[in-house]
Amino acid sequence: MRTTRNAALAVSALVAAALVTACGGSSPGASSGTANSAYSQISALPKAQQRAKAQELAKKEGNTLSLYTSMTADVATPVAKAFEKKFDIHVSVFRANSETVLQRTSQEEQAGRPGGDAVETDFVEMAAMAQNGFLADYAGSGLDKVDPSGRFTHWTASRFNVFQPAWNTNLIKPADEPHSWEDLASPKYKGKLTVEISDSDWYENLTKYWLDHGKTQAQVDALWKAIIGNSKVSKGHTTMMQFLSAGQSPIEAMNYTYITDRAEKKGAPVTHLPADGVSKIPAFARPNGVGMIKDAKHPAAAWLFYDWLLTDGQQELVDLGLTPSTKIPGDQSLKGTTLVPFDVTGLTKEGADWDKKYDQLLRGASAGK
Repeated sequence: MRTTRNAALAVSALVAAALVTACGGSSPGASSGTANSAYSQISALPKAQQRAKAQELAKKEGNTLSLYTSMTADVATPVAKAFEKKFDIHVSVFRANSETVLQRTSQEEQAGRPGGDAVETDFVEMAAMAQNGFLADYAGSGLDKVDPSGRFTHWTASRFNVFQPAWNTNLIKPADEPHSWEDLASPKYKGKLTVEISDSDWYENLTKYWLDHGKTQAQVDALWKAIIGNSKVSKGHTTMMQFLSAGQSPIEAMNYTYITDRAEKKGAPVTHLPADGVSKIPAFARPNGVGMIKDAKHPAAAWLFYDWLLTDGQQELVDLGLTPSTKIPGDQSLKGTTLVPFDVTGLTKEGADWDKKYDQLLRGASAGK
C-alpha cells in the first residue's frame, strides 16, 4: 500500500552485515584516523574550550561541511545559512526523506566512502545509523540543556514533531471541535477526516496510550475501526495541510503542529487548538535527531554543526516555527498542548510490525485525492 521506512532499515541491516564481513568485524570508519583524531582532540578538552578547538581544526579541513538531512527545503536552507554565517563554513546540503538519508549513508559506509559529515533526520533512521556504528559520540556543552529523554546512544534530539488533530475553522465550528482522540470516532465526522498513509508511529503511540490508560484491546480496535471508517487517505502532511487550508478537507486526524501553526500564520483558517486555546488531547512529540558521521571527511565541522544545532541553532529552529529540543525563551510552539511521552524504544524495535498493522487498518479507508 505504501513504501515504508522498513525497506531502508532492511538495507541498513544488510549493509551492517556486509561491513562486518568485509572489514573483519569493524566498519570503514573504525580505520579513519583523521576523523577519530579530530573527535578525540576536541573531546579531550574541557567543554568551554571544545568549540574553539573545533573551529581551529575545521579551518584546516577547509571550512566545509556536508549535511545530510530530511528537513524540508524551507527549513534546511535557513539553517544551513545561519550556520555558515556563524562559522564561515560552507555547507553542502543533501536533502531527502529520512529513509533515503539512511539508505545513502548506508551505501556510502559499505563502499568505505562517506559523503556526509553530519546528519539530521527522524529518530528511526538515527537509531539505525547508531546501531550500525556509523555515528561518533558527542559530549560537548550542547547536551547540558537537553532533557535526558532526548539523549540517545550516539545521537541527540534536535527538534520535535508534535502530533495533534488539525481542522479548518470555517468548516469545523467550536461546538464540533474534537477534544480527545476518541472524538475522532464520532459519527459526526463521517467523511470529514483525512489520515496520512505513513502515520504508523501515531497509530502505535495512540494504541499503547489507550491500552495503558485502561482501555481493552477490543475497545481500542473499535475506536480505530470507527476513525478509519470516517476517513479518506492522503499522502504527505504538507499536502494534507494545503487541502485543509483550501477547505477541501474539514479535519485531519493527525498532523504536525508546526505545519498547522505555519499555515495559520500565513492566514489559513486552520488550527490544532480549541476555541479556549488549550488542548487536552494527549500530544505525542516525536524526536528528530542530529549526529556526526564516525569517519567523516570534515569531522571538526560535523562537531561544530552538532554543537551549534543544540545551542545557538535552537533559536533558529524556533524562529522557523519548529519545536526545539531545549527550552528557548519566547518559544510558543508547545503553547496550549498537553505533552505525553513518545515511544521511541518500542518503535525502534517493533516499527515493521506497526507498519504492517497500520497498512491493514487503512484498507478500510477510502483513497484521498
